[in-house]
Amino acid sequence: METKIVHRMQGWVGRKDRQPVAVDATVHEDDGTATDVRLTDISEEGCRIEGDRDFRIGQRVQIAIPDVGRVSAQIRWALMGSAGAKFVDDSGED
Repeated sequence: METKIVHRMQGWVGRKDRQPVAVDATVHEDDGTATDVRLTDISEEGCRIEGDRDFRIGQRVQIAIPDVGRVSAQIRWALMGSAGAKFVDDSGED
């Protein structure tokens, strides 16, 4: 049995309960890379991202969500094929 280790960004201890969803979205990175992903849970504060792309803890991205638009986020934890993001304002402040 394979053990997965979750690495988390220092200083982020909790989050509000998230609602399970299955929403197709696109993550846009600063270098222009756009990756199709699926959001599998979401709250006012963040979401879980699943897809073929591995993200880096601390990385800032834009997530294009249907019927919502683009939201700024920061990757707070990451596994192969999955990541947790916290929504942030455009100035980069939490």
